[in-house]
Amino acid sequence: MPGGVAALTSLFAWSGWLAVISSVIALVVASQLVLTETVWKSASLTVKAVAIAAFVASVFWVIAMMFAPRLAVLDLRGQPVVATVVDHDASRYYGRGGKGEQHCYRLQRTDGSPIFGDICRDRDEFAVGETMTVLVDPSGLIAPETPSEVADARFWQIPGLVSLVAALVLCWVTGGLTPRVASGHLVRRRLPRPRRSRYRSKYEP
Repeated sequence: MPGGVAALTSLFAWSGWLAVISSVIALVVASQLVLTETVWKSASLTVKAVAIAAFVASVFWVIAMMFAPRLAVLDLRGQPVVATVVDHDASRYYGRGGKGEQHCYRLQRTDGSPIFGDICRDRDEFAVGETMTVLVDPSGLIAPETPSEVADARFWQIPGLVSLVAALVLCWVTGGLTPRVASGHLVRRRLPRPRRSRYRSKYEP
């Protein structure tokens, strides 16, 4: 579910916080329905390792989906268009790394017709009035992007595919192991202490 939300945020230029919020919701649901506190405490090291690996793979899948879908669509069907920057909107935000900036640029074709969506960067990269070539979605549903950025689509496609397969397999394995934990299997057990003999040695006092 978080990966699907992240893909939609990429395609339609929605806020990336939607993917973060959906990931938190999915984690809370999983902790309440599958890996409850009781199951986690009683699970063996194997079960915990598989569950953590599934979580890591899911995180990589969500990150890849925040970038890959839009770039992949433009790589497959994007049409080159000469555009001009007509507006620059800069905003500041605060994160763990301190203060950051986001610069979004609105474009239009040389004939004056607008282009759907903005190109956004974490730095000031373009100037108002600058002319450049961008790849535009023919349907007008996906924000444009420069060819250099679209060329990085494969960088996100391969990790996205690998992390998806890994997340599905590991989540399936985790879902199969947790019922065994609840039924008493795959639970850490202490080795029984050897039984003490009832008979005392003649050398004992």
